[in-house]
Amino acid sequence: VVALPDRARVEALTPLGTTALVATLRGEELRVHSPIRHEYGVGRATRETLARLVMVPVPPALLLRLLAGLPPLPVRAQDPRLTLAAEESAVRVETVDGEYWQRLWTGTEDPAVARGEVGRASEVLLTFAFSDRRPVHGRAFPFAQQVTEPSTGSQLRVQYEQVALNAPAEAALFDLPPPADPRTRIIELGGAGPGRSGGMAP
Repeated sequence: VVALPDRARVEALTPLGTTALVATLRGEELRVHSPIRHEYGVGRATRETLARLVMVPVPPALLLRLLAGLPPLPVRAQDPRLTLAAEESAVRVETVDGEYWQRLWTGTEDPAVARGEVGRASEVLLTFAFSDRRPVHGRAFPFAQQVTEPSTGSQLRVQYEQVALNAPAEAALFDLPPPADPRTRIIELGGAGPGRSGGMAP
């Protein structure tokens, strides 16, 4: 579940259908609970802490937009820094937002964004690709997504089975209080959570 601009909840299940891991992002705070490992972690939501979960160091705000099927940065038509250029059979769009920049390419037969890259200064932080677009509430949503860190080649692949857009989400959905199980080990993620330091496996 993604609620832009800064909230998300992700649950991973075992092959038997039981909960393996729950992660919530709320503002600058990341909380992770692994019932099968008896671990609970709290920390700041940063590129580094997210990389421990998704294997790719993506800035949180950019990751949430990607998961919502949007370009990592907003595209503002009135921004004088916005540039458009024809590139073979596609269109390249370049925008800037704060410290980040992005380049987007449309598909050869589809005006929707097919791939892109995001960087800061001269460094490319990540590349991404959208595919398998299907109509959802009047919008062509990319059911298949891939995010790659160029320096290491590590990838995050997402394949949606069902998508609901603009559905209401209760605020409590993004709360993840510490579990009552006394066996749970409280660890830190990114040095901002309670308890003793440690590492939580993704």
